[in-house]
Amino acid sequence: MSRWVEARFKGRVNYFTPDKDMRISVEKRDELVEYCQQFVKYEDDAYFNGLNIRLYTNMEHVHDFWCDNWWPYSPAVRSHGVVYAIDDGGKISLKDFYDKPLNNPETNAGGFYNPDTKTAIILNTDYYGQTKPTALGISADILEDQFDILSVHGASAAIRGNGYLLIGPTNAGKTTHSYGPVIHHPRGEFHQDDWIYVSFPTGKAIGYASERRFYMRTNSMENYPWLEPIFRKSKLENVRPDDPREKFLLSHPRVMIDPKHIVKPEKVVNEVRIIKTFLLKRDFNDRVVVRSLEPEEAVEILRKAPEQWYNNYLITYGKRKERKRAELFRKLFEIAEPYQINIIVPVETVRKIIIKIAESH
Repeated sequence: MSRWVEARFKGRVNYFTPDKDMRISVEKRDELVEYCQQFVKYEDDAYFNGLNIRLYTNMEHVHDFWCDNWWPYSPAVRSHGVVYAIDDGGKISLKDFYDKPLNNPETNAGGFYNPDTKTAIILNTDYYGQTKPTALGISADILEDQFDILSVHGASAAIRGNGYLLIGPTNAGKTTHSYGPVIHHPRGEFHQDDWIYVSFPTGKAIGYASERRFYMRTNSMENYPWLEPIFRKSKLENVRPDDPREKFLLSHPRVMIDPKHIVKPEKVVNEVRIIKTFLLKRDFNDRVVVRSLEPEEAVEILRKAPEQWYNNYLITYGKRKERKRAELFRKLFEIAEPYQINIIVPVETVRKIIIKIAESH
């Protein structure tokens, strides 16, 4: 497999949103699965917090990144959810299977989901950033309903064993502000970069890892220049290893990297006890940098956000799902005291705020 791939698209197309959830019937799901099966070249099982999500694909890049991204699961374990990521050369028409208008009707690529069978189908895009969140969205759909496990789109770490979450909308700096405290504090530990599963055993909030290797933006090296040589030696998407630095600083290139290559291996953990939660925002009209929140106030910030729950990976919506997610976030915030940080100040200032609050338990 090449160390770099130029994907057909630079971002997701025709994906799941509250207004356009891309839901299809069981009958259409069965028709699409039957059609896709003729193209399948790879079958890969992956571990999602106890679930086996199985990928069927004919795209080598998607197969390669999937196998790097997740811990493998035994194919002997029956799958709890499946993702078909298929390139048929554009022969099939998405609009023939979907009842509502597409986000990008001129683009014959995108995804469908049938919640009854926990089956997602992605057509004609090898951008791995479409397959990965779809699989995480399936796991969230199952875990929140059946096991009261909250899925958080955010970053997580710990200071002196005190775990914390960073939750924010897209491009709010979750990755940027997760590394600093870990790197600069002698007892900092790094947990996850993008998605955390939170369970609530006996009144605690425990965060579990989702990704084995991280699929992340290369532009994080703007704040951490020492990442550049590490990224150039890793698997890349939409940027070449020998491209000039400015291309790595764009918003669309991605890298697949082992977190143990970013921080010392002993600083990487797969489980944290969550003590604090930080909601990130960027508002230059608000001069308040940090404030404590009441649990219900924090829930409402997430519920009413344009990017609801600060999570654009979700693939199921509706009033029942909204109530369930509010219930789980409320439980989190009652255990892990929530704060809001306005990231209009320098990165170093945010780092000091996070460390001080995390150590205050």
